[in-house]
Amino acid sequence: MITLTKDMEVGVAKIDAQHRELIDRLNAVTAMGAKSVSKEETQKTIDLLGEYIVKHFGDEETLQKQSGYPKYEWHRGQHQLYIGEFAKLKREFAANGVSAKFTLDLNNSIINWIVRHIKSVDVEFGKFYLSA
Repeated sequence: MITLTKDMEVGVAKIDAQHRELIDRLNAVTAMGAKSVSKEETQKTIDLLGEYIVKHFGDEETLQKQSGYPKYEWHRGQHQLYIGEFAKLKREFAANGVSAKFTLDLNNSIINWIVRHIKSVDVEFGKFYLSA
């Protein structure tokens, strides 16, 4: 389980609120790996997480474009990489269901990636946005 720590705050209320929601959803998927839940219930949670990722990235990219953020294209590329990693995780789940490997992959690749992304890339954008 992860929490939004002070060093992960971007300083833009909308983005910080969405990061909290994103982390809550990631934690929900991780928690499902430790419980006995149906494949359908887990699939629904993963689908909701995927939809939220797309919405959040879209909102973030809109703010970047509106503010003239010079690293917009690169940042958008980072989002696309994450969406690709998430798609691999969804395929793994579809093939194998919830398993120790699924939960480990979620923790290692997805959660770690998003934490690093928020702490570095998003915080950098937040500084630019607040100074513009």
